Amino acid sequence: MENAQISGTVTIDGAPENQFRRAIEAMLREGRADEAARRLKDELVFLCGEGLPLPARFRFISAQDVSVTGWPRMLERIAELDRPGDPITALSLDICLAPLAAADAENRRPFYETSYYTDRAWPFSRAARADLALACGSPAWQGSAEDNDDRLQLSGLEDLHIVIAAIEALCLRGMATIEEQRAFIVGACYLAVLSHQAVRDAAMAEGLPRSMAVIVGSDGTYPAFEAAALAAGEGRAHGTGVEDASAPPHGPAHTSLGHHEVTEPFAPTPPTEAWHLPPPGIHVTGTQLRHRLVTRESIAELEAETSPSLLNRVFGGLLRKK
Repeated sequence: MENAQISGTVTIDGAPENQFRRAIEAMLREGRADEAARRLKDELVFLCGEGLPLPARFRFISAQDVSVTGWPRMLERIAELDRPGDPITALSLDICLAPLAAADAENRRPFYETSYYTDRAWPFSRAARADLALACGSPAWQGSAEDNDDRLQLSGLEDLHIVIAAIEALCLRGMATIEEQRAFIVGACYLAVLSHQAVRDAAMAEGLPRSMAVIVGSDGTYPAFEAAALAAGEGRAHGTGVEDASAPPHGPAHTSLGHHEVTEPFAPTPPTEAWHLPPPGIHVTGTQLRHRLVTRESIAELEAETSPSLLNRVFGGLLRKK
């Protein structure tokens, strides 16, 4: 892409794009979303305001300004999908964008897809946050949802998404300045973190039927974060606060490996297995192909790498749909 080579010089707080982005995602996976938001707001000071790439509103918006609607309808759907001994134990909200050819880049707005999972897809009910952090790198549960719908929606960030989409279009055309590319990176990361915080806060305020994992991911949207907003045991049960009787009893985790079901004690997925795709017959999504395992160690290794072209690496694989 023309002028793409200048993007290798883009840094945020002295870090190349890939290292900065993965550090923010690591904070989300560790349950430090508020800290991630503060770090991004520190960078926005230099990118927002008159004569700068981003509007001043970016600096002042917070998760409290984001509305999550459809929670009661989502709870109804969980109740419909629950089965005795096999209840829904995880939700995943994906932030999606239509392919670039399907809409004007400057006016693209995200839409949201909710997926519902049971422990047959992965042992969510027994997984701690650290287990989910490992698994989110290349989720074993992709393609194993009981259902998908659009009941949960986020609002309050529409105008800022349009700003980011407009700068993205400049980057894709090789017309963005270094400052504009930096604004795109920081601004897009901040919108993703705000969405993550908003879903977490809604789950805490509205409650869940039982101890469940709530994951916020993306499909076709930079920065392609995927992290648990809540792990099982971190949320608040809906209504009385007593865990639903249909929840799996404590004991060995019931997992599914392709078409072969096994019962065994839960253990975190080893890093080498995080790259495995489902066996033939199970749908492989664009999200699954894009994501890779992110740990503190992998972030440290990046310091020895040369930062790849921002435009080739950041945008090249983000416009595929599930």
